[in-house]
Amino acid sequence: MIALRNTAILIPAFEAADTLGKVLADWFVFGAGPKQIWVVDDGSPDGTGDVARAMKVNVLTHETNKGKGAAHKTGFRTILDTGYRWILTMDADTQHDVNEANRFLELDPAAFDMAIGTRRYNMAGMPFDRWFVNRLTSMVLSIFGGQKQVTDAQCGYRLISAELLRKIPLRTNHFDTESELVARALRGGYRVTEVPITTLYTSPRSHINPFVDTLRFVRLCLRYLFWM
Repeated sequence: MIALRNTAILIPAFEAADTLGKVLADWFVFGAGPKQIWVVDDGSPDGTGDVARAMKVNVLTHETNKGKGAAHKTGFRTILDTGYRWILTMDADTQHDVNEANRFLELDPAAFDMAIGTRRYNMAGMPFDRWFVNRLTSMVLSIFGGQKQVTDAQCGYRLISAELLRKIPLRTNHFDTESELVARALRGGYRVTEVPITTLYTSPRSHINPFVDTLRFVRLCLRYLFWM
């Protein structure tokens, strides 16, 4: 079992002023303190950073929008200097249930390096293009990474060891970064496991560009197959 006090919470956020407050409030109810939560405001024009600052959590700011992966990397770099052993990432749009963090924290820390939330039983509301790319990416990583349990390589709800993050370089900056992290972990021989989660597709908008981000995921799969 992993103690919450040893876990930092990282939330990349872009135009999430209308949902972020609930996510943070849920974490406070769960038992997390504001100083173990980092929000990366990725150039939001809507006051996302103001919501986070009002709730006294740590706020890292990009002056312009750089991408979800860039926000993750900014958060990782900062948190790795604080001494936390684990980093739990989740999205800012209320699609992830904070209470399900227990499913990650109850795992044996000696048995894995990264645990990914899997929506395999709850993808009914996922747009087709996102479903297709998620299945393609997960299939490629599973087959060539030698770990058949990777079924949801793009899920943003995950628990990652600080040791793994210190050793794996990340080169992408957008929605493909989460899959890149899985790919590099598998190639590096790290132990990747999955945790079943529920997901609510309640956000009024998605920042994924169906064409551009699909190309990024396909490019990532090709890089993984041939030269990553």
